[in-house]
Amino acid sequence: MADNRTMAQLLEAPTEGYEDAIVVPEITANNFEIKHGLLNLVQNKQFFGHDKEDPHAHIRYFNKITSTMKFPNVPSTSVKLMLFPFSLEGAAR
Repeated sequence: MADNRTMAQLLEAPTEGYEDAIVVPEITANNFEIKHGLLNLVQNKQFFGHDKEDPHAHIRYFNKITSTMKFPNVPSTSVKLMLFPFSLEGAAR
């Protein structure tokens, strides 16, 4: 049976069932918490997914903000995975 979907349809990422697709590895550091100020920085410039928004600029900004904070015995990728959903809003979330 032939697949009659357009190329654009084939390239769309499936979203159904992926609500919790970001899985943060377990953090074993003692007394680790993300401060409210860091959350505010991430939420200060959220990505909504509008046509005129640049997703690459959003990722660059997100990396710049999250790279400024280091936590002892906590991988930076874990911090980024925890914070990334807070940088999204609307259709992008």
